[in-house]
Amino acid sequence: MKLKGLIKLGKTASIAAIGLSSALQTNAAVFSSTKVEALYGDYDERGAPGADGDPVGDKQGILTIANASGFKYGDSYLFADIVDVDDKDETDGIHLEFGPRLSLVRAFGGQPSAGVIKDFYLIAQGDFDGNRFTQKTTLMGGISTDLNLPGFVFFKVHLQYRDDPQFDGDSLQLNLVWNAPFSIGGAKFSFEGFADWTTDEGDKPAADYVGPPVFSKTNLLVQPQLLWHITPHVGLGIEYQYWKNRLGIDGRDESTPQIMLRWTF
Repeated sequence: MKLKGLIKLGKTASIAAIGLSSALQTNAAVFSSTKVEALYGDYDERGAPGADGDPVGDKQGILTIANASGFKYGDSYLFADIVDVDDKDETDGIHLEFGPRLSLVRAFGGQPSAGVIKDFYLIAQGDFDGNRFTQKTTLMGGISTDLNLPGFVFFKVHLQYRDDPQFDGDSLQLNLVWNAPFSIGGAKFSFEGFADWTTDEGDKPAADYVGPPVFSKTNLLVQPQLLWHITPHVGLGIEYQYWKNRLGIDGRDESTPQIMLRWTF
């Protein structure tokens, strides 16, 4: 796919998701926070096509734009990753996720608990991927909870049904998201990140899939961040991404340490 066409496709999906998020925000928005991150690191992958078992190393830059918003009866999260959109590797390109949640407690007139389990939610999510080989939307839905854990601003747990159109089956995804701030002297830091564990979704690609063969295996993606908050709006830190069986491909493992600059507004 040509670069211009890919960017146009990504912009269309981004505008649609941002428009929906903005419409929700005008309806009793409680908070909204947007961050822009520039990441650069040493990409190391084993099991890539043509690697013959040896690790493939490369430098990689990622631009991430994310928004988290809270409302009277729930919240939403939107983010987009842009990575080497015209690269020959089918896993690069534009990845966008939008996930609103409805609080089952607040929807029925209750208030979040001060106990370990703070709130229960219904969650729906759409993941869009666009690159040289693939343009697809993966739909997800399930349940979610917020936990009150000492030292954490938030700790979220999602369990969702997942349907990737590239495969004949379906899968489950368990997702953890956290943020734990701390201080050293007068400096402010935070330990943030997420972990996704996804079951296999069948080994037969859909008939209309274009690109290298893809087979779905159980995979684990972990992405912790350690950030120094230089100001309330500017942060500098490191991110480490580990992906076991990347994109469900058996034996394709990724290890990527990255430096990160964040602007929050």
